[in-house]
Amino acid sequence: MSDRQRMIERLDRILSSFMQQEPLPGMAVSVVYDQQMLYARGFGVTDIRSEEPVTEHTRFHMASISKTLVATAIMQLAEDGLIQLEGLVTDYVPYFEMAGDDTYRSLTIRQLLSHTSGLPDENDFCWEQPEYDEGSLERYVRSLKDYHMQGEPGQSFAYSNIGYEILGDVIAKVTGHSFELYMKKNMLEPAAMRNSTFLKEEVARDSMAMPHVLGMQGGYGAEYSPIFPYHRAHGPSSTLYSNAVDMCRYALSHLHKCRGASANDDAAGFIDMTSYEQMWSKHAVTGYGDMLNDMGLGWFIGEYKGRRVMSHMGRDTGFRSNFWLLPDEGIAIIVMMNADYIGNKVLCEAILDVLFGDEVPYIRRSLAHHLSQVTLAAGVDAAIQEYAEIQQSCPERFLVLEGEFNAGAYTLMGRGSLQEGIRVLQLSVQLFPESSNLHDSLGEMYRLAGERELALKHYQRSVELDSEHLDGKRMIEELLQEGQS
Repeated sequence: MSDRQRMIERLDRILSSFMQQEPLPGMAVSVVYDQQMLYARGFGVTDIRSEEPVTEHTRFHMASISKTLVATAIMQLAEDGLIQLEGLVTDYVPYFEMAGDDTYRSLTIRQLLSHTSGLPDENDFCWEQPEYDEGSLERYVRSLKDYHMQGEPGQSFAYSNIGYEILGDVIAKVTGHSFELYMKKNMLEPAAMRNSTFLKEEVARDSMAMPHVLGMQGGYGAEYSPIFPYHRAHGPSSTLYSNAVDMCRYALSHLHKCRGASANDDAAGFIDMTSYEQMWSKHAVTGYGDMLNDMGLGWFIGEYKGRRVMSHMGRDTGFRSNFWLLPDEGIAIIVMMNADYIGNKVLCEAILDVLFGDEVPYIRRSLAHHLSQVTLAAGVDAAIQEYAEIQQSCPERFLVLEGEFNAGAYTLMGRGSLQEGIRVLQLSVQLFPESSNLHDSLGEMYRLAGERELALKHYQRSVELDSEHLDGKRMIEELLQEGQS
């Protein structure tokens, strides 16, 4: 058996096992190894209602991975002399303005690319009110006149989807084509991404994975989302639709150019080597750590076991994705999920370990999801007992992230399952008794449930654990006043 075949069999085994263990409807995984497509496979179903299988050709909403294509396209246009990275945004879209002072006038293209613009992030993508016409993007940029800057341009990193909508509009204005058409002709077609698009209406429903959120229909797990994350104004930040095969081709277009190619080699790749050097150089420190520690132009920069990694993750309603590119190794990993509540970093790490020749018997499961399922099926005491047994027998098989408990509880609350969210947090504060944040969250949910005394108890504990927790102190004062009235 060849080394490549052994890798494929190991990937099949651990990924299939992961699918069986996690409350996940479906996913697709792509792997490029030594600058060749090694793996492209689907798992699970596209829609829990129809149970159609995910294949390597099933298209997923890629969310913020879209930004890597936008950044690369901007570098193309800079090479062509149509854009200057230090050029002012208002030079390209003169109708762009923001409320307040004139700080926005100093914004540059480079600052938008590196998320050092000082722009706020968007908090309402209007997925429930999608627009499909070509004018949507310009209308959105014009609407920014009602937004305020949140910082000085160029001062520090602050992730902003808004900046990428502006970049998409810049692409449209300097080329005279719609954003989607330019991306099709200059990014998707050159990479042979024949089944990819930024326009949702170009994707047949039977070829697309449907969005799923965490819910309680039929028990803890995947619930079909009637909200699909599409709005044409947010195409640049979010709406690439692609599949496992095409994402391999996208990765290969980068790898063929940047690994061993000369600056004059135009046979493959989107941009020349000097542009890659700019795009993949550190422009800001994110504070995220790990693989996301630094920000280039549209790409996060980090390391995994001493190897350089360029990456981007994506998450929108009902979908999650991750894209890791190791240009020095000729490796790429892409994970696509039709659910927004399962982390996929652990998959990327396990896949890389397989490629590096390490023994990988399993992918660690989410302790939060496993114990939340037990809690909601059998109660907190049963989950505590399950946790004790895990600690005795196989703690190494589980990924322990405090934040996943908190996120899961809020997701349940947001879906109308407040009591279920409370039960998850009751468990979590027993597992993480020194967490100020979890006690604060439980206090909030008890208050929403009308349990003032329990809310007060957990807010007080939260402040005991974090004396700088000002919001907690304010909530304690309000609850005490309520008790006196």
